[in-house]
Order: sequence, then structure tokens, then C-alpha cells
Amino acid sequence: MEDVVGKPVLVERGSTDRIAPPLGAYSHAARVSPEGAVLHIAGQVGNAPDGTVAPDAYGQAVQALRNIAAVVEDAGGTPAEGLVSLFTMVASREALPGVRRGIGEVFAEWFPEGDYPINSLCVVAGLAREDLLVEIASVAVVPG
Repeated sequence: MEDVVGKPVLVERGSTDRIAPPLGAYSHAARVSPEGAVLHIAGQVGNAPDGTVAPDAYGQAVQALRNIAAVVEDAGGTPAEGLVSLFTMVASREALPGVRRGIGEVFAEWFPEGDYPINSLCVVAGLAREDLLVEIASVAVVPG
């Protein structure tokens, strides 16, 4: 798989019209190129590099995604080219609007054409600490 300038495409994302469209900003499927190395990223929360936690669900979602980007970039990739899937855990239904807004804003930067990674989202009873409202685990592909 190559893009228009001959650079390897690490991930192809898409959805089928044979099932209902995605309920949000995600694709139904992603195909990974054999040229890439798979990077599994532990669940990231809304803490900045100095350890401070964003005060709300929106800020925590944005920071969690920025943390994922840092891990992918340190491994030689970019979220736009290599993010395959996310597993998003939200600590309450009340936090969902902020989480969705944060993901939507970051995805608008990373995926301006709507070529979103797979994302499963669930509401959970709680996360590792009471101040954490969202945790996002992910898989990416980086140049091999």
C-alpha cells in the first residue's frame, strides 16, 4: 500500500455500507500494512507531563490523546498515519459530552478527512483514581 507520493501507507481505515453507519467519530475497520510495526499503548489518562490532571472530562480526553500522540511520535510515527484503534473508558455518563467534544476536536486536527481509527467506548463504574474521568488505550502502527 502506497500513497500518492509512493510513501508506504501504514493503516487503511474505513466503514462498510452493509451495516449501520458509525454512531460517532470512528471507522468500522482498519487494515494494517505489513511494512509497519504494531505498537500497543497502555491506557492514557488526562495527566500532563508534570503529573497534574485536567479538571474536567473535556480536558482529560484531550490530554489523554496528546499523551497517546507523544508515545506514537517517540516510536517514529504520527497519530494521523498510524493510529489503528482506541478503547475509551469513561467513568460516568455525565462525562460523555466532554469526552466526545475533546475527541472530536483532536480528531478534527488529526483526521480532517474523517478517516477515523476504530474506537470502542464504554461507561465504567470507575477508573484507578477518583479524579480520573477518562482512560484511552490504543494500538498504532509505526514504520517498521
